[in-house]
Amino acid sequence: MYETTALATRLGERAAGSWQQESAVWLLAAHGHWLPELERGQLVAVDGDGRPRIAWRLVASACLSAGDGPLIGNLAEWQILRLACLLTGRHALSLSDISSLDEHNRRLALHAIAWASGGRQWAESLGLLPAA
Repeated sequence: MYETTALATRLGERAAGSWQQESAVWLLAAHGHWLPELERGQLVAVDGDGRPRIAWRLVASACLSAGDGPLIGNLAEWQILRLACLLTGRHALSLSDISSLDEHNRRLALHAIAWASGGRQWAESLGLLPAA
């Protein structure tokens, strides 16, 4: 149902073991807009071991100045990116415009929140996403 890119797979492997990190990466991959945009904006770095990582601190900074920097997104897309930052447990950002999400993106967001709080299997058991 959701296209998994090589980058999303590698980021997911790196996040494995942390529900918060896993859910944040999954949300960005499932949404579709942000992983290519973060890569274009050079906010996906490759460590010395050759593994990609999201520069979350820089991403959170970009969220604070949404639209004034190199990243491009509409209001709903920025809400998804802010939520992904929040899910990592390291950043405090406003989600005051979360109501801007359409039903599809709201379900993605709820699934990611459930994953971050109870793991992937628990999130899947809630049935928030349409069947494949």
